[in-house]
Amino acid sequence: MQQLPSSSSEDTAGDDHDYTIDFILSILFASLKSFKGESLIKPLPSFVSSVEQLVTCHDETSYPPIGAVKHSVQNHQFIEWAVLLAGQLSVDSFNEDSFHSLVRSSNVKQTPKFIVKLKNPRVSQKFEDLAAVHGVSIGFHGTHTENVFSILQNGLVGHLNKRALFGPGTYLSSDLDVALSFAKQGKSWPRSRICQNMTCVFMCKVINSDQVKQGKEKLSGISLKTDSLPHNYYVVQNNDHIAVTHVLVYSAKHRRPPSRDKESTLVVFFKCYGFVLFYGLVLVFICLGSNGVFSKWMKKFI
Repeated sequence: MQQLPSSSSEDTAGDDHDYTIDFILSILFASLKSFKGESLIKPLPSFVSSVEQLVTCHDETSYPPIGAVKHSVQNHQFIEWAVLLAGQLSVDSFNEDSFHSLVRSSNVKQTPKFIVKLKNPRVSQKFEDLAAVHGVSIGFHGTHTENVFSILQNGLVGHLNKRALFGPGTYLSSDLDVALSFAKQGKSWPRSRICQNMTCVFMCKVINSDQVKQGKEKLSGISLKTDSLPHNYYVVQNNDHIAVTHVLVYSAKHRRPPSRDKESTLVVFFKCYGFVLFYGLVLVFICLGSNGVFSKWMKKFI
């Protein structure tokens, strides 16, 4: 695990700010390169009126090295915007023990390259009131890197989720390795000091309420029940009951662990459709057996 520089406090603060600017430029780069860029970059900065204009003024080849980026804000509106956005974030320096304490687990297989902390998480007063009454749990949400900027700007919104196997809502897991299996890597901006490709997982607080479905049963490779929420899953059905607090940033060298849930789902799929296929073949042979021509042909080989 790479540690952030730890010389003087002033130098460390500067390095941390470089990392947040680098992170912002990387997730903006991933969003702008996506075919969904029109919907991912919202709200737009004031100096453009469309994503097309933003793409035009976003020329990553003209950026200075990351250490000099923050000194170039007066010469580049896009960089000025990125630096302002980076000011809303901070980088948490950490060691393995503090990381396990943060994610409330000592069994995590992969540690991130660094952790981005939201200085002012999008937490409403309603969330705070509900948390005081019901308490909160920690959940992790893996997504494509191109979606990270949008989520930081707008939060996790349930109706935008593509997965609805266990009902509508935002899907999270209490198991970080499971969330990592759903996180898809994206390219960083060309001069990034973080990595060439990054993978991101959101760490969130989730209200322990009836608006959040919590899995009770462990997936079994021999179970045909496909409507049971896995024991380490949450489905948040009310956007006010979830708040993003951190982004765990992984470099491309971290390989995603296989999804145990996907493996179990494949077992269920082949069991169900294998039986249907077998039953269909039996019906075909019965029909052919009643056909006189086929019976005569078969007698030649029996």
